[in-house]
Amino acid sequence: MAIVSGSFAGTGQSNSVFARRVHITMDFAGTSTVDIERRMPSGTWVKIATSVTADYSNGFDFYTPTAIRLNCTAYTNAVEYVLQSG
Repeated sequence: MAIVSGSFAGTGQSNSVFARRVHITMDFAGTSTVDIERRMPSGTWVKIATSVTADYSNGFDFYTPTAIRLNCTAYTNAVEYVLQSG
């Protein structure tokens, strides 16, 4: 099981986790906006969930292993996060 965890202290991206099953949890201390992104074979990132602005917990199942990351696009307060592969 791979775990990527941390806290956003500004806009930017988390490290990615590469797995077939990924569970994401985010704890928002205030107002911020986070997108969940998936890496394409070309290396570009596409959004699979946009504008998450409140506490969040959800799992994703993919047919093949996929790189997933978080992208904090607007920051006001800290966002603690964890991405766990299953």
